Amino acid sequence: MRFIDLFAGLGGFRLALERLGHECVFSSEINTDLQDVYNRNFTEGPVVQGDIRRSKDRVPSHDVLCAGFPCQPFSKSGNQSGLKDKTSGTLFHEILEILQAHEPIYVILENVGNFERHDEGRTWRIVKTSLESLGYEVRGTEHVASGGHGLLSPHHLGYPHHRERFFAVASLDALPEVPFPLRDRSALTSLTGIVQKSDDLSESDRMETRIADQHRRCIDHWNTFLDALPEDEVSLPSFPIWGDEIDANYSYEETTPWAQLLAATAGLEHNLNGNVSSREDFESLPSYARREVVEFPDWKVRFIRSNRDWFASIRDELSPEWLTSLRTFPPSLRKLEWNCQGEERDLWKHILQFRPSGLRVKRYANSPSLVAMTSTQIPILGPEQRHLSRIEGLRLQGFKDNFRIPESRTETFKALGNAVHVDVVYEIAKRLLRGEETNVAPAKNPSGAGAS
Repeated sequence: MRFIDLFAGLGGFRLALERLGHECVFSSEINTDLQDVYNRNFTEGPVVQGDIRRSKDRVPSHDVLCAGFPCQPFSKSGNQSGLKDKTSGTLFHEILEILQAHEPIYVILENVGNFERHDEGRTWRIVKTSLESLGYEVRGTEHVASGGHGLLSPHHLGYPHHRERFFAVASLDALPEVPFPLRDRSALTSLTGIVQKSDDLSESDRMETRIADQHRRCIDHWNTFLDALPEDEVSLPSFPIWGDEIDANYSYEETTPWAQLLAATAGLEHNLNGNVSSREDFESLPSYARREVVEFPDWKVRFIRSNRDWFASIRDELSPEWLTSLRTFPPSLRKLEWNCQGEERDLWKHILQFRPSGLRVKRYANSPSLVAMTSTQIPILGPEQRHLSRIEGLRLQGFKDNFRIPESRTETFKALGNAVHVDVVYEIAKRLLRGEETNVAPAKNPSGAGAS
């Protein structure tokens, strides 16, 4: 079958469908650097085109349209009730125009995990209704709570990458009864299959994957904290540990520091018993407590209360030196998210990720989702005491080791963060295009450490 690859990125859709024996007849990608990477990886067939808004007239006839399109809000104008008007100005509108012009039999779409809930569900409803208005039967990976299949992640299929994504399939014929791969709940994943051996790392790899000194000190500092807690007496909490709540006494339930500051500034007598009476008091508080609101949301009240109660129960185990050192770290490094209940309390035995919400610790089973918008959140392989290498990033997304990538490490992980997982798309396409595939290559080993 003939397919097109829109918003192509690194070409994950293309790899998956070519493995099924289908032919790419058109591709587009707006990023000029990724265009070069794409053309170097796919030397046969048409050259990748640029912005689809300027190249859609060159799209040839095809049987399958694939697109990991950007999520954009649709028009809410009261006098624009038609579906065409609602999607106007968005990149999904370009997809609709191509579908109207060429009427491909099949459509495969991918988007971020919260796509179904974007704009309170309105975006997905318009996408689905728009496709149905063109005669397509449509299914998406809606949340299980709403009666759907549930989001798809590589780790559901035995690959060591936790990356939940929304997929939708459409067909002018009847869709398969089960259009999406079922989760293999017995599949055990491990990162060991994708990890490069130390001897295979070049000197530049070692430099690129090196942990920043401050981050290394932070990991060691929180390890000291864990060592100080008697394992048979102290259970680690499931909620995020906020170190700034140790000995904190600002008000957070009936009022907020911001409300107290306003009252103090106005000279209101009822604020005399408050503990924020000046701008200096206010600025000394953790950033999450300085929100300019008169009351905190329930979740924040719950987190603060839980942290204070827990810290009160272990306060005697914490040394003054540890507390003094903790306060030298930036706010995000003073938080710990322990997602390894029942595992060994040694951060270097797990997979780590520095996030704005804190240092996240997960079992050494699958990698957190690669994040496209930043290179500071590239996961750390605890046992290796380094960040993921570029080849390990490729393996996590189902690409071959020799797949060509952007020049810079930052751009490589940005592209991988935006890419589709090759094997997840392969499994979806195999079901959707039932009986249409030829020369089907066997699925690769779930370790992810090789072919795609």
